[in-house]
Amino acid sequence: MKLDSLQLFQHVVEQGGITQTADFLAMPKSSVSRKVKALEEQFNVQLISRSARYFTLTEAGEIFYEHSREILTQLKVLEQEMADHRQEIAGKISILCVSPLLKCFGEILRDFCRQYPDVELAFHAQEVVQRNIPKRRFDLLIQLDKPVTSNLIGKTIGQMYADYYASPEYLAEHGTPTDPETLINHRLIFRELSQDQPKQWWFQNPLRSVDLGSANITVVDSSDMALTLARQGFGVAILPDIQAMSALDTQELVSLFEQQHRHCLPVNLIYHNREHIPRRVRLLIDFLAKHFAEAAAKYQLQPESLADQQDVD
Repeated sequence: MKLDSLQLFQHVVEQGGITQTADFLAMPKSSVSRKVKALEEQFNVQLISRSARYFTLTEAGEIFYEHSREILTQLKVLEQEMADHRQEIAGKISILCVSPLLKCFGEILRDFCRQYPDVELAFHAQEVVQRNIPKRRFDLLIQLDKPVTSNLIGKTIGQMYADYYASPEYLAEHGTPTDPETLINHRLIFRELSQDQPKQWWFQNPLRSVDLGSANITVVDSSDMALTLARQGFGVAILPDIQAMSALDTQELVSLFEQQHRHCLPVNLIYHNREHIPRRVRLLIDFLAKHFAEAAAKYQLQPESLADQQDVD
């Protein structure tokens, strides 16, 4: 079986018939029909239902189409990967990243650039509400969350912790909440990821959510805003530990509930779902996944073991 026969059959299906394919490829209709007939004779099955009024595939034709499409797709990937290996690792990688994560990933990204000096990294602050992420052009998104649409895929490489924080000045004026349920009596800094996101926070021990609908809420769309307002005594905020570290050291913030409700946030590398990821991007994904545990340990973030890494969709 020749490769061009597989390609021709793909065209027949995608163009919706032999006549349409002949027009599309500028081939005689008899040539297209003869090649399809040769495939049917080779496998001793009927691929196209010729008795139907409209173009349809037989059951065998549907199976043949799906498998031949996979073969051709894999061939394209193979050809591209071989082309990649013939070329030096170079080009631009556009990265969206929430600013707190750069503290952990900065050194890893610096080492990647040292190893691949012809790769150019372009950083963009991912301080936008999540519904806008699919509209942004990027090669890689580093964030503490899962993909927001089905056409994005991601690799979970570990975890970070987040906790509840407030400034000593705020607590002196409004009192210290004794349990999660008392938060509704406080001013809260709520990071909104989407317009339809419910106003609730989750707590551990036991696992439960608290409806914040009746609380005095200030809505922000970035973790940096939440940190700034919390430092200024605006209210209680959820912050990744890595973001709150410096404010804890300077005693501008204190953690609440004795860390009983500290919870994990998955760290994900998110990228577009497409047949071929440029080699430079694939190398960066592997590099970040390999070195994240070491970087996270430096900041005592207690990441998942690399054996627990998984792809998410």
